[in-house]
Amino acid sequence: MSSAPVAQTISALVEVNLDQLATSPDVLLIKELPFMSHINLRGSSDNTAYMDKMASLIGLDMPTLANTYVANELRTLMWLGPNEWLLVDEQPSAAQLLALLRDASNASFASVHEVTGANVVLEISGSKAQALLAKGCPMDLHDREFGVGDCAQTLLAKSGIILWKTDDAPVFRVIVRRSFADYVGLWLLDAAREFTD
Repeated sequence: MSSAPVAQTISALVEVNLDQLATSPDVLLIKELPFMSHINLRGSSDNTAYMDKMASLIGLDMPTLANTYVANELRTLMWLGPNEWLLVDEQPSAAQLLALLRDASNASFASVHEVTGANVVLEISGSKAQALLAKGCPMDLHDREFGVGDCAQTLLAKSGIILWKTDDAPVFRVIVRRSFADYVGLWLLDAAREFTD
C-alpha cells in the first residue's frame, strides 16, 4: 500500500533560473525571497484606536505618509492608499498574527485579508540594480527621488508591481503578482544581459 503524497510548497519561479545571471553579485544580483506572508489591511487612518491597535499587534507604526513604508528585521508595512496597507512578514506563516489582526479589526469598520498566495517577492541588488529597473520602470529611481523608506505601486515591463528600496547599496524589492512572476523574472534576466561579464 503506497503512502499518500506529501504536500510540498514550491516557488512561483521554479521554472526561472535566476542563478544563470553571469555577473558578480556586487554588480547585479536578482533573487527570489520565497514564502513570505502578505497581509492586506484596510481601515480608517483617522481612527486613532484602530491605528494604535494595529501598530501594537504588528510592532510597527502605521505609515500615514503617501508612498512610504516602515520596517524592522522581520516585517515591512507599506502605505498603499489613504486607508490601505500591505504587511510583508518574513515568516512563511503568519497565521497567529493574521488571527489577531482580524479579531482587532472586528471592532472597527476595517478588513484584513491574507494575500500571500497572490504575490512573489524579488530582490534586486548591486551597482547596476537601479539601471536594470530603469529599463522597464517609468519612475525616477535616483536616490534624491526614491530612497530607503519610499515605496510605490508602479510598472515593471508592463506588469504592475510594488517597489521599495531597503538599502542605499542599492537594494530594491519588488512584489509582482504570481501570475506575472515568470514573465517578470525572464524579462529581468534578458534586460540584465547588458551588465553580464
